[in-house]
Amino acid sequence: MPEEIEVETTELQEAIDELHKERTEREETEKKSAWTKYIGLTTAILAVFAAVGALRSGSLVNEAMIAQLKSSDKWNEYQAARQKTHLYTLQTNAIIDGALAYPSTSVSKRKGRWSPKSAADRAKEYEAQVSKEEEKSKGLAETAKKFEEEAKHQMHGHHQFAESVAFIQVAIALGAISALTKLKPVWIMSMVIGVLGLYLCIAGLLSSGF
Repeated sequence: MPEEIEVETTELQEAIDELHKERTEREETEKKSAWTKYIGLTTAILAVFAAVGALRSGSLVNEAMIAQLKSSDKWNEYQAARQKTHLYTLQTNAIIDGALAYPSTSVSKRKGRWSPKSAADRAKEYEAQVSKEEEKSKGLAETAKKFEEEAKHQMHGHHQFAESVAFIQVAIALGAISALTKLKPVWIMSMVIGVLGLYLCIAGLLSSGF
């Protein structure tokens, strides 16, 4: 009788040892894979910045297109002003040359709105128009260049946000792969690429005054 009790106690002790061993192994496995809990958190953060970057990228490209259109309009006005300047200059030179060639030509005096003016008066009017159009063209050129610079700056921001979104999307994809394969190096690579994407996104937000 005592021998049977001793055998049962030995088997029970072996069963307890196996349970302890399984528990220890399970705890070690959970400890090794504890990092996988952070994959969801990092993916969510990256997804937020990816959404913000995509919105800013689309907004900036639209603003750049509008600025470029405004610049084109100003350059068209500039060209029109330069053409007017050229025409007024030709007319002024023609009047001056005609007055020199025919100095005795008289202008019939007639009252009213459409009464003819002397060559000197007309030359002065055309010279005034030339100065006016030159000043106008100078201002138009400066405005057009300003819109061009604005468009370039906004397109640069658009490309920066687009690159940021691309890096973040790659990081999210690698994070999903690491969660499935339980490979920590893949997750580390995901975080490195994600940090680069976050840097570009935050730098773009700061430079655009968001």
